[in-house]
Amino acid sequence: MYTPPRQRMRIVPPRPMTVGIDDENGLPLGYGVIPNVSEDGACVWTDSHLAPGGRLVLRISFAHPAEVHEVAARVVWTGEGADSSGAPMRRYGLMWHDFSSACVLRLRHLALEAFGERRTGSHSAVTPSPGLDVL
Repeated sequence: MYTPPRQRMRIVPPRPMTVGIDDENGLPLGYGVIPNVSEDGACVWTDSHLAPGGRLVLRISFAHPAEVHEVAARVVWTGEGADSSGAPMRRYGLMWHDFSSACVLRLRHLALEAFGERRTGSHSAVTPSPGLDVL
């Protein structure tokens, strides 16, 4: 599957973000971890199989304050990788379906905070990149 060049900056959360993954009908498909996000989408690592082009509902958990948000997304690319122990893991690029959802707004807020930290010299949680990587 073709991966278009990035157009948005990637945000690497300071703590792992866990996500429950359901199909568009609300049937559970599994759980995963989000290693990075952008305003346009996210990368999700999971051992679940997600079909390219498939529509999903993600339940994203934020730590502080503790909140769970649901957001619709579509699978735009797939890849293989390994977790920190070397075990094989699937990687998926997701594009947000509803850019106005509370979850996406929260992610945008995180992006602004992280960008401000990077500009002031604090630890960087942002990796600038020149493209629409729906990560």
